Amino acid sequence: MNEIHPDIEELVDYMHGELSPERDAAIHAHLVDCSSCSQMRDSEASLTELLRAHANAEERELPPSVIAGIRSAVARPMRPAWSPLNLLLRPAVAVGAAAAAAAIVYFGNPAWHAGPPSTRIEAAYYFDNHTALNATTPFSHEPGLPVMLTSDSSAGEQPGNEPR
Repeated sequence: MNEIHPDIEELVDYMHGELSPERDAAIHAHLVDCSSCSQMRDSEASLTELLRAHANAEERELPPSVIAGIRSAVARPMRPAWSPLNLLLRPAVAVGAAAAAAAIVYFGNPAWHAGPPSTRIEAAYYFDNHTALNATTPFSHEPGLPVMLTSDSSAGEQPGNEPR
């Protein structure tokens, strides 16, 4: 005879087939040899049957309106669970799409977002000014006054700026 008796929870699990095959076989062998554990199993089985019979006797029929409501709900096509959320997000999606379209239009046309055009200064302008400064004081350590600090278009119109 097995010296270790199973507790009531393990006997209930045995009756419902919830034990591992090894433990199920061990309890089955123990119940064959141990009359007190076998009696405890029989009393638990009778209690289970009594509770089941009482539950079946107390079972009530659903009202016909509830049954009709269930059948109509089952027959109705199922809406996605996110449908109410979809209705709430429609304005947000529309605003986001409009913002994305505006950004594409704005950044797609460089004339709309480009800064003012840069002024081009030819390198000859710097050479002419350097030559003019060196012509006034060629070996001086102090910077001289510029002779000509005008653009090429107005250089010919200034008095005293005749070509040499």
